[in-house]
Amino acid sequence: MDTEDPLIRADGWFWHLSNVILGPAVLLATVLYVPPGTHSLNLIIAGVDPFYLLVPLSLLYTCWCIRDLLRWYEGDVVL
Repeated sequence: MDTEDPLIRADGWFWHLSNVILGPAVLLATVLYVPPGTHSLNLIIAGVDPFYLLVPLSLLYTCWCIRDLLRWYEGDVVL
């Protein structure tokens, strides 16, 4: 199939869009279900609050997916 096929472009668009939405969904779930100070992972060295690990990771993942979406969007003719 040709890469300019509308079905392939729509599939690519939904793939990138779903990845971009995943980061804020993880952030929202983290804020709702694991607010800061409610849980702690006791490691050998120290205790770690999962909130402070998940928030930066979800923001980093969202920014990475947005950058990938924009690079993909600017590449070819879009629907």
